[in-house]
Amino acid sequence: MSTGTWIAGLSSAIAVGVLVGCGGSQGSTPTQPTPPPTTVATPQATPTPLLPVGLVCDPTPPPILRMQLKIHADEGGHVVLDSKPLVPNIDHYCDRVGIGNWRFCETRIEGDPQRVACDYMAVGIAADTGRWGPTWYYGDVLCSQSTQCHLHPTEQFMAVAKNSGTFRACAADDRPVASNGTRCGGIDIN
Repeated sequence: MSTGTWIAGLSSAIAVGVLVGCGGSQGSTPTQPTPPPTTVATPQATPTPLLPVGLVCDPTPPPILRMQLKIHADEGGHVVLDSKPLVPNIDHYCDRVGIGNWRFCETRIEGDPQRVACDYMAVGIAADTGRWGPTWYYGDVLCSQSTQCHLHPTEQFMAVAKNSGTFRACAADDRPVASNGTRCGGIDIN
């Protein structure tokens, strides 16, 4: 066999091999291209309103357990009420923020530079004023619409009771609540 015939035969064999490998021979089923993987959308949590510029809360508090209310000052006929959120000790949160290994705690200790931001995150924005902090009630009436109490002019976590009765402070409806918790807290003033 001459060199030219041998090269021509080899070339033909390579061409047939390429066609068979690519599904080009008779009787073979052409292969379909592999489809790209599908992307599954991950459910997103309800977005948390952005904190005011410059405020940081890390680690973020767990869902609220309840609001705790107390008398801040009695000014003869007007009782200043104060509130703060309490959170459960999920994943050792209380210990991680320096409070200790309790069943529940405040979002941060008094004086911590992140206290305000963390309280804001736990409580959200008041429904009636649009300020960060709880929505206040006298019975079932908003303090902002009641003659029995009024809101503190600069601090949404405080309200002023003008009469006896039950006062409540509630976290915003979009704030998560612990499984054994409630979004509100109350105090009776006599």
